[in-house]
Amino acid sequence: MNELVIMHDKQAVTTSLRVAEVFGKDHKNVIQAIEAKIQSAENSADYQKMFAEGTYKDGRNRGQKLYYLNRDGFTFIAFGFTGQTADKFKLQYIQAFNAMESTLKRLPVKKLDPMQQAELAITREKTKRANALYRIALHTDSKYSQQSLLALAAKELTGKMTIPVMKQKEYSAGEVAKKLGISSGQKVGRIANRLGLKADQPGQNEYGRWTNSKSRYSDKEVPQWVYFDKGVQAIKAELKEASK
Repeated sequence: MNELVIMHDKQAVTTSLRVAEVFGKDHKNVIQAIEAKIQSAENSADYQKMFAEGTYKDGRNRGQKLYYLNRDGFTFIAFGFTGQTADKFKLQYIQAFNAMESTLKRLPVKKLDPMQQAELAITREKTKRANALYRIALHTDSKYSQQSLLALAAKELTGKMTIPVMKQKEYSAGEVAKKLGISSGQKVGRIANRLGLKADQPGQNEYGRWTNSKSRYSDKEVPQWVYFDKGVQAIKAELKEASK
């Protein structure tokens, strides 16, 4: 089963075994992730449409369980895999789904019922938008922007944001100044700039993130860097070093 995407029950699918192989995961962990989705109380019926149980023969010719994943099922399971290599494989999977669905499109119309034809048309449009977001994401240097774009791509395919935003405690420059006994937020900003703590706009990194804040002098919103705990600690360490 070398293909990324195969035909099963008249739709383009991949398998839990192939996903595990491609992304370097233990197959049992992929199975557990799928079954956790199926057994979850929320949207259980929708998840069951995305996965179908099957079997394969292992090296000892024993029957083993696997799951078939349609495009949405693959998205829910694989979009959480991170890293440049994972992103490359995700894009290859999208292209493989496209190719298989193009094959479906070329089948005689009589072999597809009206519901299947409608679903394929909708899927093709969603895929076009998701592909565009994927390509933009893979060419941005900002990790935060990349994850946001991937989340939007996932939403095009599944209707949900499948990559959660990790919430951290955040501090404005003024709050950092007060916390560390610095004379002003402007001085905090200068220290952060000297240390290179700030990501490219509109991104984020381990030290903080860019957000929009209303200007004190107008109704316009202006970009503002807010600090995570690690950013506060980096500034604190710099102050300690400077005081020696």
